[in-house]
Amino acid sequence: MRRGACPSLAAPMETGDGLLARLPPAAMPPASWVALAEAARRAGNGLLDITARGSVQLRGLRTGTLDLAAELVPADWPRGALVMTSPLAGEALDEVRDPRPLAARLAAAAPPGLPPKATVLVDGGGTLHVAAEAADLRLVASPEGWRIGHGAEWLGVAQEDEAFSITLDLLRAMAGDGTRAPGGGRAIAPEPIGLHRLRDGVALGLGLPFGRVDADTLIALAEASGARALRGAPGRALLAIGVPDADALRRQAEALGFITDPADPRRRVAACPGAPGCAAALTETRALAASLAPLVPVGALLHVSGCAKGCAHPRAATRTLVGMARGLGLIRRGRAGDTVAEMLDPQEACAVLAREFAAHA
Repeated sequence: MRRGACPSLAAPMETGDGLLARLPPAAMPPASWVALAEAARRAGNGLLDITARGSVQLRGLRTGTLDLAAELVPADWPRGALVMTSPLAGEALDEVRDPRPLAARLAAAAPPGLPPKATVLVDGGGTLHVAAEAADLRLVASPEGWRIGHGAEWLGVAQEDEAFSITLDLLRAMAGDGTRAPGGGRAIAPEPIGLHRLRDGVALGLGLPFGRVDADTLIALAEASGARALRGAPGRALLAIGVPDADALRRQAEALGFITDPADPRRRVAACPGAPGCAAALTETRALAASLAPLVPVGALLHVSGCAKGCAHPRAATRTLVGMARGLGLIRRGRAGDTVAEMLDPQEACAVLAREFAAHA
């Protein structure tokens, strides 16, 4: 139940709506996403989440359905989440280097005993880079080689073989003492929604309202996309890679409820599953977030959190509403666990935020 847990099909996490399992981001053919949605529908409650880092979560699993879920999820879908690459790895027209070979070497050589949620980021550069994401170790492509970061510290630039050796040594040290690198990352990331040019064709980025999609909707999109692959992307988005007709897919996606406009106000709100989907949550969040989204001006961010853990947005937001036993706690320019400025009910929250966001705009 703690924030920071790393649930998987082999070790799912108990939540308010059953067991939750997470799969790392992967560019997979549409048929694999249909199979994943079938797993969510037949073994879970039919709901899937794309996380802030582009991972996919199956919700509502039960002890008796875990074997079925494992059987239905495509066998070639990666299970390990240690190494993260840029979402258009090997595809982006403006990519500096293809990160996939180095990422594959590191994933294969990673030592046992690494701390939970240890992360190595291998970023090839380009429009949809992930250099801003938090990670223990970061390898960022440059024309001179791979720039190596350890937490918040940059160690220098090395060619691929040397970069691999340095990173592996750092991973072994992490496994030996069981600690993670402090700090680093979490700046503003590129906007994933919209059209992205590829070396061969285009990719269309689609947003999921607050990161949630149901199995039937995902199946409909996958079957209509005509894409070479679909992939979860940072920012709770889904990339359709190599689509034959981006305009037609955009219209279909919008009709299915996906976000197709980067300026959609829901993109300025972070909201966790809330109650009853999360057992730790003390309030419903998604409907409240949707009702408040039109109030949030460009440049501001509203975080609606079911509890003080603040899983949907660990950093400070312009305004945060946090579920508490006495109602909604309002936090100005802080995180969900910070000191509450005042307590509100939903109607009061709407009035206060309308006034304060109007002043912010």
